[in-house]
Amino acid sequence: MKKVLIILLILLAIAGVGYYGWQQYQAAQTKLWEEKAQLAEETLKPIKMQFKETLMGGMQQGVVEAIDYCNLEAPEITAKVSEGVEVGRTSHRVRNPDNEPTDLLQAPLDYYLEMERLGEKTSGQITQLPSGEWLYVEPIYTQQVCLACHGQNIAPEVQTAINEKYPNDQATGFKEGELRGMFWLKLAEDFGAQN
Repeated sequence: MKKVLIILLILLAIAGVGYYGWQQYQAAQTKLWEEKAQLAEETLKPIKMQFKETLMGGMQQGVVEAIDYCNLEAPEITAKVSEGVEVGRTSHRVRNPDNEPTDLLQAPLDYYLEMERLGEKTSGQITQLPSGEWLYVEPIYTQQVCLACHGQNIAPEVQTAINEKYPNDQATGFKEGELRGMFWLKLAEDFGAQN
């Protein structure tokens, strides 16, 4: 009987150590995901600011001119990111066909659309891909300033300019506050470790 109790105590101790180790692992994983999400947000923030500054700079010249700014400068902004980073925008109704959602981006885009259907606004999401890279996505909600080019009542000269640059445009008819698409950011697995 004494041997059985000793064996049970040893097994309980091993189970306790295993459980403690598992809890430590889970805490480390949670911390890693939180750190990567924060890093992704911080990496995306100046890129979003560049988009906004470009748009506002164009809007000062006029709405039609803003279309030219977006058409020419948006691809340059996404191309000038740090090594180990890829960034872009996508939508369920794209203006530029180069921004069509890939298979990888369709699921988070569908998630945001479902949240909108349920009347909920949500924020950025991060996941680690099988490749080890991190994918961060963040919704883009239509703001008042967006309506001049993406709204329901677009001035004829603006619509003409959109049609010239984007003959297959689908990105109109939005209302203020409505999901217009999402930013996506892919980080190399070790991005941030060397920075």
